Amino acid sequence: MFVPMTPRRITDEAPQAGKRRARAADSVERIYALLKEDAAEYRFRPGQKINEAELASALKVSRTPVRAALHRLERDGFVVTIPNKGFFARDITPEAVRDLYELRAAIERAAFVLACQRASDIAIEATIAAWEQHKEPAGADSWAVIARADETFHRALTRLSGNAQMDAALEAIATRIRFFRRIALEALPQRATGYREHAAIIDALRRRDAAGGAALVEQHITLSSAHAVEVATRGLARIFFGEVA
Repeated sequence: MFVPMTPRRITDEAPQAGKRRARAADSVERIYALLKEDAAEYRFRPGQKINEAELASALKVSRTPVRAALHRLERDGFVVTIPNKGFFARDITPEAVRDLYELRAAIERAAFVLACQRASDIAIEATIAAWEQHKEPAGADSWAVIARADETFHRALTRLSGNAQMDAALEAIATRIRFFRRIALEALPQRATGYREHAAIIDALRRRDAAGGAALVEQHITLSSAHAVEVATRGLARIFFGEVA
């Protein structure tokens, strides 16, 4: 005999199912954030097989959220899947480093042109003021702070374009090159050059010189092939023979 479900039963079960789904989503998001940071900092060594069971045990979760997080990291370019073998950490090659910087340069160049056309004077000055808190090249022990400030400045410049898709694309690239950005800025002379280039970009932005500033942005960002080899080589040495982060 059919017994209709009472409103009381519907009310009891639906919230519980919703809570379970919310907990599962929160778990995946938390695991994803943790593993993304590890992948960005190359705590998974290039080419290393990623053991799902070990990660799940260390994080005290089931393998399901770990696998879901790894699939997201694969889409982000941090891990690769080899059929019948599982997930592996991304490799480092000079070509890959160069390609990421060239893509970043293309996005930031286009964003600079739009910023000159769209951004208010107030927004421009706020972006410049935030960077100028770090405008003096500091000692050799400050490179990590400067690298983060540099990333923040370039993200802010791109947001001035008013193009949310450009900002999202640059955020994804910035995470993938963060490790290399810090390596590139370790040497004080390189940081000093970066400051001078930022000053020239800022001057072009204030004058709304879209063409001149875009060319400066591209020149500032694009790695030469020789520099890409150097950064990739130093990165590998750091991972395999020194501290990663």
